[in-house]
Amino acid sequence: VGGGAMALLGTMAISALKNWQANQPSDQPAQTAVAPGLAEAPTAPPDLEVPPEKVEEMTSAAAQQLVLRGMIQAAKADGQVSPEELGRIAGKIGEDDVTPDEKQYVMEEIKKPLDVEGLIRDIPSQEVGAQVYAAALMAIEIDTPAEKEFLRRLAQGIGLDASTVQQLHMMTGAPTPT
Repeated sequence: VGGGAMALLGTMAISALKNWQANQPSDQPAQTAVAPGLAEAPTAPPDLEVPPEKVEEMTSAAAQQLVLRGMIQAAKADGQVSPEELGRIAGKIGEDDVTPDEKQYVMEEIKKPLDVEGLIRDIPSQEVGAQVYAAALMAIEIDTPAEKEFLRRLAQGIGLDASTVQQLHMMTGAPTPT
């Protein structure tokens, strides 16, 4: 995923998380409220003053790979990768020059079984998690129960609250979760 796409995803992630933080009562400790049907998230949101090391983390090659994995996992959530989904993924990675190794990586990831928990385990922070979630939204049409369940599990595992999830859906033009 190219630098321009990562910058866009990073901006969306930070904006959604800041919006959530701005709506928290200042006299109470932060509590992470999660989307309906999700269990309480395990951690409070991070400090959203974005230090240079967070920016570096969000734009790193590792974050780019996680974003791509999130898109591929979302596309596989319903048991098949449609030509439209493959086109969206290819379009996102095609924004920059794609090497043969990168194309091979995508094809190998598509062939692997769905592994939401593995993806969640590899996400280093809530900020990168919000990027992955936004990228997943851009990869699919949310038109099956399996895709909705994938997004619910991803949001829960990352610890995204209902407001952040709703904001990311709005920013990407994806239907709001029900």
